[in-house]
Amino acid sequence: MSNTIQFPRMATIKEAAAVSGLAVYRVRQLVAAGQVKHINAGRRILVNLDSLARYLNTGDQPEPINPGGMQRIIE
Repeated sequence: MSNTIQFPRMATIKEAAAVSGLAVYRVRQLVAAGQVKHINAGRRILVNLDSLARYLNTGDQPEPINPGGMQRIIE
């Protein structure tokens, strides 16, 4: 059994826009609408690149939200 922890791939909004080919304002819209997972790290917003890729592959379908609060992500 492997005890390694896989951390999500995170990027700033500008980096996420460059990687995905989207405009910066569009990535900001997706973050504000809750379509893409993100965290606030000080004054920066870090976008979960796996969540962004999932959004781009599935379209406008929102990801299921855990109503209990925190959620453990296993990949």
